[in-house]
Amino acid sequence: MTSLRNQLDWCTKAQAILGLALGVVLVGFYLFGYRPSSSRISDLQLEIDHKRVSLMNNNTQVKILPAVVAAVGDLKTRLDKYDKQLPRQQELDRFIKDIDTMVQTASLQKYAVNPGVLPIRSELFAEQPVSLKFQGDFIKVFSFLRQTEQMQRLTRVRELKIKSDRAAKPGQVEVELSMNIYFSEG
Repeated sequence: MTSLRNQLDWCTKAQAILGLALGVVLVGFYLFGYRPSSSRISDLQLEIDHKRVSLMNNNTQVKILPAVVAAVGDLKTRLDKYDKQLPRQQELDRFIKDIDTMVQTASLQKYAVNPGVLPIRSELFAEQPVSLKFQGDFIKVFSFLRQTEQMQRLTRVRELKIKSDRAAKPGQVEVELSMNIYFSEG
């Protein structure tokens, strides 16, 4: 009987050891297998949700892209329409040379140019006042004024006085023109 009792005790101990080993394996599986995997799956699910929200936001932004492209195209067209340049330096000599050429082309007489003493500075740009006096046929004066308007350089007429000279032949006018030329100082 002792041997049966020994076998029974041994089987009970073996069962307990196997149960304990199964418990350790189950705890190990949970700690080293299931829990890290479920945590990783949870993290991936959060990342997927975040990416979905980001994708929806990007899709919303992409929907307005054609309108933005059209607006940029419209602004480029408007900018090209003005077609003016703001030079970095004053380039007063070049401006006076261009005016001289236009005066000669328009066949104007008694031409005088008087640049202002100092440019007027602001944060983004500076402006140089320039005064012009000349005489000529009204049609030629009009042609000259149109040429100054079409210059590539950004200018603005501040004051324009046109007087008819009654002593001269009909159509002759005297012009006093005050304008500003603009430049950046960068």
